[in-house]
Amino acid sequence: MKGAGGRAQAPLGELLRGVRIAVTRAGERGGPLAAALRRVGATVHEIPLTRIETLDLAPLHAAVGRLADYDWILLTSVNAVEHLARVVNERGVDAAMATRRLAVVGTATAQACDAQGWRAPTVQPEKMQAEGMLDLMAERSDIEGARMLYPSAAGARDVLPEGLRALGATVDVVPCYRSGADPDGQATVRQLVAAGELDLVTVAAPSAVDSLLDALPPEHASRLPVAAIGPVTARAARVAGFPVKVESTAATMEGWVKAIVAAYRGGSN
Repeated sequence: MKGAGGRAQAPLGELLRGVRIAVTRAGERGGPLAAALRRVGATVHEIPLTRIETLDLAPLHAAVGRLADYDWILLTSVNAVEHLARVVNERGVDAAMATRRLAVVGTATAQACDAQGWRAPTVQPEKMQAEGMLDLMAERSDIEGARMLYPSAAGARDVLPEGLRALGATVDVVPCYRSGADPDGQATVRQLVAAGELDLVTVAAPSAVDSLLDALPPEHASRLPVAAIGPVTARAARVAGFPVKVESTAATMEGWVKAIVAAYRGGSN
């Protein structure tokens, strides 16, 4: 089989044959990525490096109790959707979500909203980062004076709320979860790296970078290539000393896989 320019292309199942990859997302988050990488021939280890810890949800309950006061809800992760959905369901205000304007980052986040039966996102940037959302919001005429609810991770960057406040919005940031290290996953990845059995590690958030760094001796970290999704995670990986072999700006898992394939096949895919 030949591609553009007449170059022979490997069969789908051969594209990443021999490449050993650790997928550091857990369960439903990592499963589709792991399956997609296996379909193109990679040897995949599913090793969650972080776990989600729910914070006190009383502040989110209070915010959802006055949901009618909010013009927008900002959602930047599937975890945020799941925590908001839990509180929305507990308070029995599911119907109100059909009338709130949603601004989401990432295809997975949008799909999680759809699974809850909420209104389709009004704003969904192609860039998987807060800056992409800000760019789109800045173009709208209904941001100044709007009130927004932002269920977030503890310690999340303040780029989004501060940027929207600069546009004239009122943004209520309500931390409802945090990402902590998974000691079992750290031990597993440490063993595989020490044995020379990993060629690449996928990281989807700075918290995964932190957990990976904590798991490894410095000399190993500096030699372990990573595949980061989004510039924020890629920057965190570089600061931590990891060689970034792949920096995907795609908003989908499929785009991330294509970027990994391209990195190993000289950009021919």
